[in-house]
Amino acid sequence: MNTKVRMPIRTKSSVVSEEAPSADVPAVVEAVPPVRDREEARGGRQKAEGREQEVIGEGQKAVEEGSLEVWRERALCLQAEIENFRKRQQRLAEERIAADRERLLRSFLRVADDLERALNADETDIESLRQGVDLIYQNLVRLLGREGVESIQAEGQPFDPAWHEAVGTVPHLDAEAQSDIVVEVVRPGYRLGNRLLSPAHVVVAT
Repeated sequence: MNTKVRMPIRTKSSVVSEEAPSADVPAVVEAVPPVRDREEARGGRQKAEGREQEVIGEGQKAVEEGSLEVWRERALCLQAEIENFRKRQQRLAEERIAADRERLLRSFLRVADDLERALNADETDIESLRQGVDLIYQNLVRLLGREGVESIQAEGQPFDPAWHEAVGTVPHLDAEAQSDIVVEVVRPGYRLGNRLLSPAHVVVAT
């Protein structure tokens, strides 16, 4: 009995030639995301940029608030320093005025002591008393001169209401002087520089 053995038949596989793509075949182009995806990506970027601007704005605001606080503190410190300086200057001025007053009063106390000694002198004739008072007066005049006080020149000068005060008049023919000329000083006047301390009381020819 013949048994048939079936043998597999091998066939040659068709060889597929690997040829270069034809020039007519278009090149592969990267796929463009859909419009929705692009919008979502753009929205994401905008949100990120907005958040970044918000963070920057908060930082700038904090810096501005910090700067305002620093300037406010500086202004308060400067105001306090100005107030302290004003008080210090006022205190120094008051101390200087008090020192000048004490110095001037000490000088006048010497004049008062001289007058007291002249009044308490025993067996003093009129001439000696007059000489003592004249000496005290000269000391007083020198004291006033050291302080810048000057007597106002009036007799023989034109009448000046800024420095003179008329307490009487006399006809110029009788006084043998021109009109508005001071012919007599009743009480001398004094000035300190260009400031009037006491006007000279005078008699004026009219």
